[in-house]
Amino acid sequence: MDEENTVSNTELSAALIAVGLTPPRMRVELTQAIVQGEFRREVLAAIPAELLRRGHQYLSESKRLGFSIIPYTSLEYPAQLRVIDLPPLVLFAKNKSGHFTFPKKILGVVGARAASVETCHVTSRIAHRLADCGFSIASGLALGVDAAAHRGALEASGPCPTFAVVAHGLDLLYPPSHRALSEIIVAQGGAILSEYPPGIVAHKHHFLERNRIIAGLSQGVVVIAAGERSGSLVTARCAADYGRDVFVLQGDEHDPRERGAQRLLEDGAIPISGADEVLAEYGLAIPAQEGREATGRPGWMTVSMAECRARLGLSEAEILRMELAGRVVRLPGNRVSVQVD
Repeated sequence: MDEENTVSNTELSAALIAVGLTPPRMRVELTQAIVQGEFRREVLAAIPAELLRRGHQYLSESKRLGFSIIPYTSLEYPAQLRVIDLPPLVLFAKNKSGHFTFPKKILGVVGARAASVETCHVTSRIAHRLADCGFSIASGLALGVDAAAHRGALEASGPCPTFAVVAHGLDLLYPPSHRALSEIIVAQGGAILSEYPPGIVAHKHHFLERNRIIAGLSQGVVVIAAGERSGSLVTARCAADYGRDVFVLQGDEHDPRERGAQRLLEDGAIPISGADEVLAEYGLAIPAQEGREATGRPGWMTVSMAECRARLGLSEAEILRMELAGRVVRLPGNRVSVQVD
């Protein structure tokens, strides 16, 4: 840019945040202009002054809270996300060092919130295997498959085994029950990412917008259990539109919870029965570690959270420890599934 049109880094970051606050039509027009390299002072002037002021406030608040701020114009912005339709103009990151470097190999793992305990175990094994083979697992920190994917990946070694993309500001957390899980993700080198500034609560359309980021960051997306109205279908379709691989774990075609996944298979998604088929697609047919594919299953009991405390005599701290060890799985409706001997 010539000197006349140069915008300072602070002013630029605040303006990019402000674009995300504009009405939908203006947001699309301004985003397209910026993506096309037309970010000049005349584009800046199109942003309402009040929104620019709020952009500066959000920028200051993010820095105060210790969040990394990665604007679209930064060299640190992930290249694979630049090429999607309407990329997020700013990414906020909560991570251990205050400086998040995106992994080179990323796979998304997404699926049903109301997944069965067995499906969650299968998800964890797949995510663990993929992370063991050098992929960072991206998911959405939701109940069910997302949480199982994060937990499985956390059992692997590596600088960033998993990270989460959420649908709200990073000073908030949804669901609140995943506070401990989010802290472990950050502690083990991962991050919690969002395109929303601090204080922005999750709305329904935010989750759909979040899904495009998971798809855009990933080389491929693995879908595990998806009903006809599952948000995972949005992630998968975005991935296909972006030219990324879409894998679907084969399930019971007569199960209504699998109808969305079946539709993806009919549309040409790659069927898999485990992680090895995914690895083979990338030339990584690595032998499984001894005992990794063992089929023995412990017993599980599903109870309400209140019953878990009263009947099993477990404190909240003990439940959290068991959850991090993979012996408790949180389910919708304030229920948990607990491993029993």
